[in-house]
Amino acid sequence: MRGKSGRMVMDAPAHEGGERPSSPEWQALVAGLEAEMPGIVEDFVRAFDERVLYDREAVPERDLRDTADATLRMLVARLAGRTPTADEAVLAATLGVRRARQGVPLDRLLEAVRLDFRVLWRWLQRLAGEEQRAVLVDRVEWVLTVVEQYVDEVQQSFLRETAAMQRDARLATERHVSRLLSGDLPRATSIDAIAQGLGVAADAEFDLIAVPIDRLERAQEAAAAALAAGAVFGHSHGDAYCLFWVRAPHERLPEQLAQLPGVHLERLEGLLAVARGARAALALLGSTPTPDRLVGVEELWPSLAAGRLAELVPGYREHALAPLGELTDYQREAVVATVRAYLETGSVHAASKRVFCHRNTVLNRLATFRERTGLDVQLPVEAALAIVLLAAGPPAG
Repeated sequence: MRGKSGRMVMDAPAHEGGERPSSPEWQALVAGLEAEMPGIVEDFVRAFDERVLYDREAVPERDLRDTADATLRMLVARLAGRTPTADEAVLAATLGVRRARQGVPLDRLLEAVRLDFRVLWRWLQRLAGEEQRAVLVDRVEWVLTVVEQYVDEVQQSFLRETAAMQRDARLATERHVSRLLSGDLPRATSIDAIAQGLGVAADAEFDLIAVPIDRLERAQEAAAAALAAGAVFGHSHGDAYCLFWVRAPHERLPEQLAQLPGVHLERLEGLLAVARGARAALALLGSTPTPDRLVGVEELWPSLAAGRLAELVPGYREHALAPLGELTDYQREAVVATVRAYLETGSVHAASKRVFCHRNTVLNRLATFRERTGLDVQLPVEAALAIVLLAAGPPAG
């Protein structure tokens, strides 16, 4: 049959009341293994060191030797058909958990456990000699089965612990990100703890994307692989869903993220800037209709400024643009469209091509706007105010 590890495992021979594990010859060989255990452990450690399977800083020498001794003794007891002790019964579970926490790759762990078979088989051949060679041949499947069953037990324990660690890591990450983006701005001491929990430098440079909350699933799907790997962090923030990550030098925005509709804030200096950036992105999204693509502050600041100006000085925009209401609808729409074209291009020639009229017509319309509102859009400071006033939409007629 095929075991959980994917390797072929022979059905264990029946031995309760039978001859195989309890035969005198076999029991004598097993007893010989127990008597030679110090040498068997040394052989295992030597074979293990030749393969360099583990990071020895993660798995100290004493841990390796103690585990090898306990494992080999447990396997020998199973080969003899004895009921395992309480410690032997949980050995596979504790080994799988410990190696998972030590960061040992699963394939290296299983190779190390299967090394037990090679070492035990060499010693069985040495103890049996030519006289008892038939005893070994008769029990090779039994030895393989005992070792592979133990391999499966260790593997399942390792996988369960790995899954639990991943769940715990995700929960811990979510808690840290929530502390960063929810509620009040975190204090400096909290920032250091959050950075440590996320495994990033508190003063690293970050990028952040915020999308409307109704696009959350699309954002999570686009960033799924990076979120799972811990390279990107995501969290809901008000009516937005934020993604942020440490910005690598000369990094280009991944294509799947570049296609999201929302706000992109670049080069945020430190985690505290990420917290502020998430709040700014939420305000930017709230100041304008939902963007159909990814936009930056350069495109959204006029809408944000217009909203803030309306809060601070109610009615200012309406008062400033009211004289345009004296024009006919056609005149007003033409003047506003031409002013916007000029503000976006900074060129009379380019504006004339955009609105399909002669450059003199452009100049006349800019003059009309100046006469009505007092704003000369050919002066940068007054152009900035005009951009903000027009960002909230066309003036009322």
